[in-house]
Amino acid sequence: MKIRLFPFAAVAVVMASCSNEDVMELNPDPAGDALSFSIAVSHSRATETKIDNLGNFCVVAKGIHPHGGVYDNYLIGGKDGGLLARKQSSVDGKHIWALDQNIYWPTSTPSAVFWAYNCTQDATATEVLPSGAKFKFDENDKNTAKITGFTPARADLTKASDDGYWNDGAVQTDLLVAFAHQKRSVSSTNVALTFNHALTQIDIKAESKGKSGNDHRIVRIKGAWFVRTNDKADLSAGFTFTPANDDTSTPAKAEVATKWENHGFINADSISAYGSFYNEPLVLSKAGDERQLLGANGSLMLLPQNLVAWNRSQENDIATYDNKGAYILLLCRVELEHPGASHSSKPEGETDDVYVVGTGETAKHYHQQFPVNANNKFEPAEYGFVCVPVGKIPGADKDYSLDMGKKYQFTLDICGATTGAGYYPPLLDETILKKLIPTENKFVPFGGDGTLVEVKTVTDRPAGKKIGDEVLDGPIQFEVKVSGWAEDDEWTNGQLPL
Repeated sequence: MKIRLFPFAAVAVVMASCSNEDVMELNPDPAGDALSFSIAVSHSRATETKIDNLGNFCVVAKGIHPHGGVYDNYLIGGKDGGLLARKQSSVDGKHIWALDQNIYWPTSTPSAVFWAYNCTQDATATEVLPSGAKFKFDENDKNTAKITGFTPARADLTKASDDGYWNDGAVQTDLLVAFAHQKRSVSSTNVALTFNHALTQIDIKAESKGKSGNDHRIVRIKGAWFVRTNDKADLSAGFTFTPANDDTSTPAKAEVATKWENHGFINADSISAYGSFYNEPLVLSKAGDERQLLGANGSLMLLPQNLVAWNRSQENDIATYDNKGAYILLLCRVELEHPGASHSSKPEGETDDVYVVGTGETAKHYHQQFPVNANNKFEPAEYGFVCVPVGKIPGADKDYSLDMGKKYQFTLDICGATTGAGYYPPLLDETILKKLIPTENKFVPFGGDGTLVEVKTVTDRPAGKKIGDEVLDGPIQFEVKVSGWAEDDEWTNGQLPL
């Protein structure tokens, strides 16, 4: 599929100067067409970005002087951002984006370099970057463009959810960037732009691996988060230009190096967590059950970075939260299901040390294993926090590197044949809980009649248990699959044929 960007409206005269104050030749009556663009883009699973739903994007370009220098001024856009390419209605089945003004290639400029960027699927948007992020050129390096202050979006936990999910991934969109070095051609002024993913995609799934038929543990999960990842950074894309070699006829070329830098936290004393919360708990009750913990279409768009695992052994006696080390956090409960009603003489459904459902031969009773409460009662509205450190690759003595354009699928093994329910996490106070749990914190209780009740979030640990101790009888283990972003998707990174 060939996608072109067609400029329109009045002809614009473009001038720029090189560092030696040469001026690009005016081209008010060009022989060729105005500059146009062909687009290629891959897509994600959190908020899919395809050609069909690619929103407006911005383009910046600089001309290359015939002697090899880079003009200080701009062919398209400026130091504080690009010209907006607006999405138009399709023509003959082709999607069209158009600039607000025609841009023609000056005859004195044999080649140019182009940057393009997009973080929206909105065809009406005039701002293509999220709030707080800015495009600008490095003050000390005119060949390096930056997107500064980028941070992944979060769901609004103060608003009600139509589907019972509060999923950060659902409000996060790909940050797409493109770079091209194009020679001027009399026969064609089309510039090929290939958008690539600048973020890392994260999936989290859960299962109870290898569970035997007589293992009656049931895990109910209300929320899952990737915690203590850097949530603010700058993306730089700087090019080096090599002039043509007259002796060897080596053509001129520009190469770009893209990297994230200045990683950090928005609030150093608070929590950095991305994930999902759901009213109806996700249930693991038997071998073969697998649950996607980040929503129906769930995955997160996080900043590429090196992960350092939370060191639970060094935080056993620490009662405050800090930003050292990554982990996956779950809000869950663990129950045991047994046949019969022999553990209780209470009426059906009454809360006690067990919960009884049914009578006679069909009766079953349930024990609450986690969270542990002071009265040892079965409280169906109680959920507690557990975690698993993420950083060290299982079986290897090195940390993960979350790379641009890669997808990481974490599959947690909870209460499986050889696993437990994880560790007690660092302290979660009220300020932190507000960043994790929505205002509408309700669910249909186990064995209930459909009435919504408030979830009781338990953060206290039983006597003798410290931060970093095992919750039950073992850790949560996990496997990680690393793949290309669009392993089985329609679009792949790469240039479409012109």
